[in-house]
Amino acid sequence: MSTSERPLAKLWLPLWIILAVAGFAVWLVLVNGPEERRAWRSLLMNFLFFTSLAGGIVVWPAMVAACNGRWHLKAERLATAGLSFALPSLAALVLLWAGNGLWAPWQGIHYHQGIWLHPDFLLGRDLAALLLFWSMALYHRKERRTGDGKASGTVLVLVYSLVFSLLGFDLVMALDPYWHSNLAGGYFFMSGLYIGITCWALLAARQPDAEPDLLHDLGKLMVAFSLMTTYLMYAHLLPFWYENLPREVRFIVPRLHGAQWRPVSALLLALVYFGPLVLLLPIRAKRNSLALGIISFVVLCGLWLERWWLVAPTFDQVPRLGLHELSLAAGFAGVLGLGMTWMRRVDGGRP
Repeated sequence: MSTSERPLAKLWLPLWIILAVAGFAVWLVLVNGPEERRAWRSLLMNFLFFTSLAGGIVVWPAMVAACNGRWHLKAERLATAGLSFALPSLAALVLLWAGNGLWAPWQGIHYHQGIWLHPDFLLGRDLAALLLFWSMALYHRKERRTGDGKASGTVLVLVYSLVFSLLGFDLVMALDPYWHSNLAGGYFFMSGLYIGITCWALLAARQPDAEPDLLHDLGKLMVAFSLMTTYLMYAHLLPFWYENLPREVRFIVPRLHGAQWRPVSALLLALVYFGPLVLLLPIRAKRNSLALGIISFVVLCGLWLERWWLVAPTFDQVPRLGLHELSLAAGFAGVLGLGMTWMRRVDGGRP
């Protein structure tokens, strides 16, 4: 790193600290206010986004290595730094468990799923599954230091798929106990990979010595996984539309037919689902660090909105996006930034 870049790089650490402290301080005030349920659901939504981001970016190098790829090696440390969010994600889930009476729809109600939707059983199995995933990710990191880690990486990809499918079923689909979707888990873990590759592209584009070929590969993967995520959402919506079953259209009606949420859905269609296909279609956009960085950041913000869109319409007929949601977004971003900065320094990476 050149001397002229060091002062700018040193500004990131205080920025992450300010975001983390200010974000959680504001949320603590709001959670004791008149809209405490909204504040708790903001914790759920931000947990889903940032855990998907950290888990997705951590598993990507293992996926590439399992396919005998080597193009990612110079940027691998950027992705493995996502392991620093393991403890914060587990702590957030424990907090959600402790306060589930203030946000979860399953408290004190016996649904037809029986014990499967009992809050303690549901959140307990999710915590155990997430702990398994992060433990496997740490084990794979150890294996990579002593060997190629291909076997542990393959297992990590499998564990990721199962664990994040479970989180999708339990913490998105089950928020409406009368909504059924066999694809909810698959969509959730696949869109998590989309979030992860977008973040990886953003981090790589920020590097002063980023190679155009590496950026090109990351940009192409962004396009590929935007299309895969789009296909899975379409596979959700099309059967819901033509079957018109009450237990399925519960997902469509508030998001696509409600006058208030329809503009949000249209924005996500343009930004998240088809945005990368258009914005990254030119080769120059994928090989230029500034262009790829800006596009990745915009798409990442859109994916945060997508996680909000998955959760909020279940409870609110009108979109409400304000300090309740944004405070924790800033807080989690600060914690993730601090953790990744620390881990990259421990690994000998550029601060």
